[in-house]
Amino acid sequence: MTTALTPPATTSLAPGCPTCAGRPGERLYSIGTDQPRALAKADAEAAVLGDGAHVHQSLPDDQYVVVRPVTDTEAVQP
Repeated sequence: MTTALTPPATTSLAPGCPTCAGRPGERLYSIGTDQPRALAKADAEAAVLGDGAHVHQSLPDDQYVVVRPVTDTEAVQP
C-alpha cells in the first residue's frame, strides 16, 4: 500500500543526510519496505517530484519516505 501524505507532515531530523543538511523534511510520499521494488518506486517518485525530493528510510515505520528539505522561509510560516 502506498500513502500520499498531506504537505504539513514533517519528519524528524536526519542528521546523516547531506541533502537535508540538518533541516526537517516535508513528507511527500511513503511506501512500505515490504512492497515489491519499494525503493525503486520511492526513487521514481522522488525524481518526478524533483526540487530536492529524495528518499529516507524510516526504520520505526518500516517505510521508505520521500522527503523534501524544508527551507528556512517555509519553517517560519504559520
